[in-house]
This record gives sequence, C-alpha cells and structure tokens, in this order.
Amino acid sequence: MTSQSTVSAKDARILDMVFNPEGTMLPDKETEAMLNNAPIAIEPELLKRLKDMEAEAVLLAEKDDINGAIAKFTEVIELCPTYASGYNNRAQAYRIQENTTAALQDLNKAIEHGNGQPAILKQAYTQRGIIKKLSGDKDGAQVDFERGARFGNPVAKAVAVQDNPISQLCGAMVMEMLNKEINGSKENNESK
Repeated sequence: MTSQSTVSAKDARILDMVFNPEGTMLPDKETEAMLNNAPIAIEPELLKRLKDMEAEAVLLAEKDDINGAIAKFTEVIELCPTYASGYNNRAQAYRIQENTTAALQDLNKAIEHGNGQPAILKQAYTQRGIIKKLSGDKDGAQVDFERGARFGNPVAKAVAVQDNPISQLCGAMVMEMLNKEINGSKENNESK
C-alpha cells in the first residue's frame, strides 16, 4: 500500500520560502498573469515628462516638503491616470504623513495599473503589506508580503517567511531537532 501526500500550491510556495530562502519564490497564477500582461503603453515623450516630474517630487520629499511632493505626484497622476509609478510614489509620501487611507488607495491603483511592471508591483505589494500589518490585518499583510516577494522584493520575502505560521512551525521543529542533537552529543561526550 502506497501513501500519497498532496501538497497544495500555497503550501509548496511556503515550503519553498522556508527551505530556499535565498532563491526566488515560486510564482502563483495571479502573479504570472500580472507579469505576462504588457504594461500600459505610454508615449515616450509623455513618459519622459512623467519621470522628470517624479524626480522633482522626490527632491521635494528629500527636502521634507512632503505636501509639495504629494502635489507634484498628483500632477503626474492627473497627467497620466494609468501611470502606476506615480501612485506608488505618492503612496510613500502619504505613508510618511501617516495617511494610511490615501496610501492604501494609491497602492491599490498602483497594483491595478502595474501589470507587466515587477519593479512597481514588488514595491506596491510590500508597502501595502506593511500598512496592513501595522493596522492588524495579519492575513492580508501575509498575502501582500508573499506577493511582493514573488515579484522580487527581498524585504517582503524575509517578512513573509518570518511571519508565516507554517514557516514558524518548521523553524521550531528544526530548533528542537538541533537542541536534541546538541544535547545528545554533549551527553555522549560526558559519558565517555
């Protein structure tokens, strides 16, 4: 009689995170779909203008003019409402101001418009995971950290592994086995 074990796709991803912490995470269907979709096309001249305006907004934020940065990011978004980076960056400014409601709205928009843009998606999911974790939504945070990790954010991956209950259980089991091994070795050496 043979025994078969079935491991869900979610469990396989968790085990991959635990036993392969330096590697890339296994993608899920939603992540693959978001990566395989083409980014929203923006005319090159407009894209250059948007990036220049974003750089101006970042300079304002670096000078502690967060309101000015938000205003500039808002101009970017008004100029191109499908530009995911503008939402992601404005969300960071809102987070600095501790305006989590506005930050979450912008992160949702960044994710909505971020198809095919892993650099945007990994930041947006990670930021949203941080906000959810701080507001007590552990399950929602875990999902976002796992998604941020799948898009390549190392911070999200570390938090996803650290906070995952299965990962914690595996870690506890490994520590218990190591303690038994160490204590068993000490007892064997002492009896000689």
